Amino acid sequence: MSTHTIDARVQRMAATPCPNGFLMPRFMVLSCVQAHRLRRVRMSQSACIMVLQGYKTLILEHDRLVAKPGDMFLLPAMFEVTIENVPDPSRGVYRALCLTLTPEAVARVTASTRTPPGPEAFRLGSLRVRMDEVVEASLSHFLDMAEACPDSERLLDLCLEALLLLVSERTSGFATLWRAEDAWKAKCARVVGVDTARAWTAADLAARLGVSERTFRRHLRREGTSFREVLKDARLEAALALLQSGNMAVSEASFRCGYESPSRFATRFRERYGVKPSDIVRFAAGNGQHLAGSELTKDVRNG
Repeated sequence: MSTHTIDARVQRMAATPCPNGFLMPRFMVLSCVQAHRLRRVRMSQSACIMVLQGYKTLILEHDRLVAKPGDMFLLPAMFEVTIENVPDPSRGVYRALCLTLTPEAVARVTASTRTPPGPEAFRLGSLRVRMDEVVEASLSHFLDMAEACPDSERLLDLCLEALLLLVSERTSGFATLWRAEDAWKAKCARVVGVDTARAWTAADLAARLGVSERTFRRHLRREGTSFREVLKDARLEAALALLQSGNMAVSEASFRCGYESPSRFATRFRERYGVKPSDIVRFAAGNGQHLAGSELTKDVRNG
């Protein structure tokens, strides 16, 4: 199945409303119509991403990974990286398929795979997935099931786990995913992300995770963060996703994510991402969903 065929199917699926009124489980479309840089990109769940149109560059200090149409790579949970998206020069659109991975699926595949752990010196290139006909066939099957049964989350999880098993055998960086999923800040982000408007306390979150508040705070300190930081980041990241859908006003997004004051939200947002919430709406394209904060760039393919 060619990249063009996958792109056409993904566009059709993204434009089709699900029976439950939400996006298909595990399925997101990332798109934009302006070249831009996304700073401090981070997702609460690991993801498998395939570029369909345009170019994507991942930057981690002096390390880079450039993905062109047809390329696939993994993005571990809570992994901060700078991302640059550039639309196809002839079509004027950047688009990628993003498949989010559950911690349970990552754990099962990790337990069953015979791939060795990743190299001690991490490189972005280790996140690349070697594409072949088997992976493409598995992806095609997932898309078939997503079109036929968009509201069957369990079925799609099984199809996606089968794809993930094949992916794990075609990358040297799969072990990075499990290490990321097992981090306490990732666990916290997943819980808070379910209800970002709630007035969470450290005791509430510790109880959800099955530990005492003291133990909970100790785990976060070991990872160099705190309850306050985890809560703030989870709310801002959720607001970012809502704004980038292109279907929500800034005031509504701020309220849904636990901010009673839109001005306070805008201040926090700009401190984190370096842009105003309204700028994010401007970069959104159609029904695409981006990963994190955006800043316009004239040409991000150089270098």
